Amino acid sequence: MPHLLAGRLAILGGFQITNVPFAGSGPAIPQVMGGQLAGMSSPLGDWVQHHKGGKIRILATSGPDRAVFTPDVPTYREQGFGELLVREWFGFFAPAGASEAVKQNLNAALRLAMGQQDIRDFVTPLAANLEASTNAEHARRLADDSEMARRLVAALCFKADS
Repeated sequence: MPHLLAGRLAILGGFQITNVPFAGSGPAIPQVMGGQLAGMSSPLGDWVQHHKGGKIRILATSGPDRAVFTPDVPTYREQGFGELLVREWFGFFAPAGASEAVKQNLNAALRLAMGQQDIRDFVTPLAANLEASTNAEHARRLADDSEMARRLVAALCFKADS
């Protein structure tokens, strides 16, 4: 999604960007910090420590509100790009044939784990907010995000080889 957001931002902002493929944020971060890349769009958690350390400046976040981990960073919406609204999330998936009882049991176990302080402490450095959802809510979020990605791909005329 960050790749698509950057492309849409360029269209909305009326500027050109060049996609420089990397195998994830890890190898690209030193390139941004060293000035070899002018900027990058990637998950917030990859950048928080560098932002707080003054090594880079995060220009915007894509959530509906400012991120708790970077309250000094405005959202795209605050800067006039309300269409660039994406929430990062991680989900847990079961095999397609899993029974409803198995899915409900997994969901209950995950909710219990997410309430434990050691788990919350573990994800804090990743700039992740733990937020439980029901299986139906998760399915809706997945469908909504898939539709948004489809619209972004169409708007960008994105092809698999671009």
